[in-house]
Amino acid sequence: MTRVTKTEAEIDKIVDDLVKDEKTANALKEKLHDSLEGEEAEYIRPVPDDDDADDMWDNMPV
Repeated sequence: MTRVTKTEAEIDKIVDDLVKDEKTANALKEKLHDSLEGEEAEYIRPVPDDDDADDMWDNMPV
């Protein structure tokens, strides 16, 4: 049994609502699922420079 994510289920529902031809709908769903699988998000955290800390205090009201 394959696991369907929430995003994949939403894609299926939207395509089923918009596309009446089953063959076309299945082809579209397959392409959308493949495009999502191909994209791997890379989350990075910004690294502050030493100057950034000093700049923050320069902008604080006294």
